[in-house]
Amino acid sequence: MQDSNTQTSIANSWIKNGSLMGLAATMVFYGAAVIPMPERIGQLFALVFPGLLLCGHVGLFYYFQRKQPSALGQAAVIFGVAAPVLVSAMLCAQMSMVEYMGKYYHTLDETTRAAQINIWRAADSIQLGLDVAWDMFILPTIVMFAVLSWRHLPYGKLFGPVGVFLGVGGLAFNVWTFPTPPIEVGLVDVGPFAMAWYAILFIIVFVHRKA
Repeated sequence: MQDSNTQTSIANSWIKNGSLMGLAATMVFYGAAVIPMPERIGQLFALVFPGLLLCGHVGLFYYFQRKQPSALGQAAVIFGVAAPVLVSAMLCAQMSMVEYMGKYYHTLDETTRAAQINIWRAADSIQLGLDVAWDMFILPTIVMFAVLSWRHLPYGKLFGPVGVFLGVGGLAFNVWTFPTPPIEVGLVDVGPFAMAWYAILFIIVFVHRKA
């Protein structure tokens, strides 16, 4: 069995490295969403983003469990592990479909191309559904970590409610517009705001990791 010093060392390592990887995930997100870049680099960003965010969630879990062990923290990390897995599946499905269409669509005759568009729309609904599934896990994760931040984090009484607002608001949008993602019907995409919130959270945890 591991002694308490070893467990503490592992926890501290997760808090430090997890917060850095979580911050890297937010930078990768904005890099892929905002900065024009070669297609292969964009694909690489999409592939590494989920794993970075997952590790960030584990780091947050260890930080808040050190403050006060709770079922809420355990639920947050369970949802926080499931969410990146779902977004990884969504992104891989999306990139695979785009790659296929880009390779074969332009070589088709007009009649076959029209039929191919209908097939594409049907297949595209799969990744749109996965997009909603990702939101249904990542948004509760944000709410739970926001509540923990509210209770235990420096500046939490200001910072925590913002995360709760983003998470609950995003969930309401997703339930209201299901099965279509909110952004597809012209509603606000909370994703960029949530990633900004995450970036601040990871920075605060990293700075105060020894507190």
